[in-house]
Amino acid sequence: MGRRCLWLAKKLGVEQQVLFINRFVSPEEMACLVGSADIYITSYCNEAQAVSGTLAYALGAGKAIISTPYWFAAEVLDQGRGKLVPFENPAALATATIALLANDEAREAMRERAYLYARPMIWSRVAQSYMAAFRRARASRVESVHMRIAVHANASDTEQRVVNA
Repeated sequence: MGRRCLWLAKKLGVEQQVLFINRFVSPEEMACLVGSADIYITSYCNEAQAVSGTLAYALGAGKAIISTPYWFAAEVLDQGRGKLVPFENPAALATATIALLANDEAREAMRERAYLYARPMIWSRVAQSYMAAFRRARASRVESVHMRIAVHANASDTEQRVVNA
């Protein structure tokens, strides 16, 4: 990426509107960067990219998203939550970006769909679902123990009756 992208951005006169970061960033910085984007673009070279943390951030932030159709993106951007473009096709990426920038209504609708889809994935909701699963597992275990005690007690009553007979 590096120098070539910076050179191209300068040549095109957009170096003040584009930010290239070629390093890992903290979760706080990631949230700020994704939050400041009008459109989030993720472009991998092939479909075998299983997941993208930054794409998950963009979904959670309710961003308009354009991506190549790697496995994770193809799944989460379905049903209009984002726009998929072919691998290794800069012209399609440019066309999709220009179309979204030119159509506020489409961009906002995409953002809303992404935001609503991601609500169950935010950490507080994930924590709530884990707690609910733990409660169900505990209740099931307690119920199972109670059933075993009752069965054991009934067996003892039967044995007692047989002995007394």
